[in-house]
Amino acid sequence: MLGFLVLPQSSPEEPAGTPTKVLVRAVSRDAKIIGSGVGGARITIRDASTGEVLTEGLQQGGTGDTDSIMVRPHQRGTPVYDTEGAAGFLATLELDQPTVVEVIAEGPLGTPQSKQRASKTLLLVPGQDILGDGVLLEIHGFTVTLLEPQRSEFESGQELGVRATVRMT
Repeated sequence: MLGFLVLPQSSPEEPAGTPTKVLVRAVSRDAKIIGSGVGGARITIRDASTGEVLTEGLQQGGTGDTDSIMVRPHQRGTPVYDTEGAAGFLATLELDQPTVVEVIAEGPLGTPQSKQRASKTLLLVPGQDILGDGVLLEIHGFTVTLLEPQRSEFESGQELGVRATVRMT
């Protein structure tokens, strides 16, 4: 027996897909969230098979709760980064089918000489939001800012003292 499934035609008023929320957080390796104080991070979500950029924007906000992130032991299923004012980028994508995406974070944007990039590939399913701690992308490195000497204050081969600030990214 042969059967047919008749799908209803979509009308122009219907949305192109199902709204799917994805929260992304760029975090520093073994430290806190990359917040506005260091310029935040640029987040891009693209279709992994076509390379099409589905959304992009800036992660802004605070660095998260120090006690939750750095002091208390982490327990499975317990939020670590999802605290009031914690930086993140919330995207709402209109998906009409399960889609493999690449999520990219670049930062910290406030110190271009220290900028790093991290990415993750994952499957998004229409209507299945990723919230709470969200998709975590770990940025490695330090932010180093040279204080002394200024570039024009020394010559090649000259011995000099150096002052800098070093912070985890």
